[in-house]
Amino acid sequence: MTTARALSLGFVGNVVTNPFSKVAAGLTGLATVACEHFPIGQIEHVLTGATAVDVLIVHLDHRWFFATAPDADGVARAESLAAMVRDRLDRSPGTVILNTVPFVPTSPIESDLHERIETLGRVNAVLFALARENDRVSVIDAAGALAMLGFAAAFRERNRYLYQMPYAPAAVEALTARYGDAVAVRLRARRKVIVVDADNTLWGGVVGEDGVDNLEVDDDYPGIIHTQFQRQLLRLKSLGILLCAVTKNNDEDFRAVFERRVMPLSLDDFVAYRSNWSEKSENIQALAQNLNLGLDSFVFIDDNPFEIEEVRARLPGVECVLFDRTKPEHALTLLDSLTSLRARHVTAEDLSKTEQYRDEAQRAELQRAAPSMAEYLASLDIRLHIARNNVGTLRRVTQLANKTNQFNLTTRRYTEDEVTTAMKEGSVYAARVLDRFGDMGVVGVVIVRDGEIETFLMSCRALGRRIESHVLAHVCRQEGNPALRARYRPSAKNRMVANFYDENGFEPVTAGPEGTEYRLTRGPDDTAYIPIVTE
Repeated sequence: MTTARALSLGFVGNVVTNPFSKVAAGLTGLATVACEHFPIGQIEHVLTGATAVDVLIVHLDHRWFFATAPDADGVARAESLAAMVRDRLDRSPGTVILNTVPFVPTSPIESDLHERIETLGRVNAVLFALARENDRVSVIDAAGALAMLGFAAAFRERNRYLYQMPYAPAAVEALTARYGDAVAVRLRARRKVIVVDADNTLWGGVVGEDGVDNLEVDDDYPGIIHTQFQRQLLRLKSLGILLCAVTKNNDEDFRAVFERRVMPLSLDDFVAYRSNWSEKSENIQALAQNLNLGLDSFVFIDDNPFEIEEVRARLPGVECVLFDRTKPEHALTLLDSLTSLRARHVTAEDLSKTEQYRDEAQRAELQRAAPSMAEYLASLDIRLHIARNNVGTLRRVTQLANKTNQFNLTTRRYTEDEVTTAMKEGSVYAARVLDRFGDMGVVGVVIVRDGEIETFLMSCRALGRRIESHVLAHVCRQEGNPALRARYRPSAKNRMVANFYDENGFEPVTAGPEGTEYRLTRGPDDTAYIPIVTE
């Protein structure tokens, strides 16, 4: 079974940081957190010194950058901060989290005000550039978080000078939530699929009763609520989220809406849908099986509380969210509020997900028509590209390590920093698969360190083609160590790989409740039909 990782969390700033300790509470189940608060104002000392924490949160309000207004010196201070962070990360492992400057420029002179606003943007741009160039840096939008509260309500200027804590309790809570999200997104797997209802969700009204032409989905209220919601879904699709639909409707009625109404979403934007009269939990379960994804990858959105509770009760792994079209302020911020959809970056594989799953449907059709499995595999024209210690695969490797549960021999989770360390200390193999239908992207990861395969995993999309045996054979050849060891650590979801090493030329050495340790004997046998290109 997997356990929460240990995580050391450090705080330093030019304000009192102790109230931000509640970040740890938001990481329950993801990490066991130990917090350390460094003395107020010791930013340079902490960044340039030997302090060692997994995550360092550096919180700075505007006074660290400038006294009264954004100026050239403030930009220089931001550049100095960026240089210290770069130097720290070059010297030691860990992640640094910074914040945008929570400040609203003012001036009695319009031209001066414009200059101050532009200069504040330049200060923040230095921090954004740092985060773009270094995966181990995050920048939370502190300014945005406080703007949503209203700056007048967010600050307590008297307390700033008396206690070095300028924020009202609501502001501390908002900032703590942003920091918690920034840490959590590095530890948890992103949910991959939004399953959305149709009637009174994708559009207003019930198509079977109101008719296609009378549905509310246009640029007038209340139809604009549904139009905007569809635009938001389309944007999430462009950021790597798969869209599905489940609706209690006749199939021809559901399809007619997309054929006859002009809407942001088309039927082709959905990787799959179910329009019938079955329970929605049954349809979601069928979608999960069809896409070969776990139910913990799904978010379900519906306007009907009964449907929400039906799915929640029968499929507890699915995140269920109520869409209330009568409250636009809720409906149109719903998707942005779902922390389970957040990620540090979007990989190339994320951006092509819908196409990849359509390709998979074509493979399934080819398999059904093939006379035998051998002829099916041969007809796919599979090519396997395997890279070793390629930093360009860092994000995808980390993503797979944190979301793959079934074909994962140890279910060990990694941060990007830990994968980087593994590349320095051993071998991190990333396996990319191509065939006649397209590029599946990086679908396999193997991490070898100290003569042991500590992680072996494959995306379930790539299974059923014997790709995993080819990857293992390549790793055995590359490591060139007859004493190569491996381990299977059981979890609630990875029983399908319990005998993987036994079936691929490894011999058990010890076995117990915590798993089985193996040593290499002959290695995999059946590895002739896929050509391998090393990168």
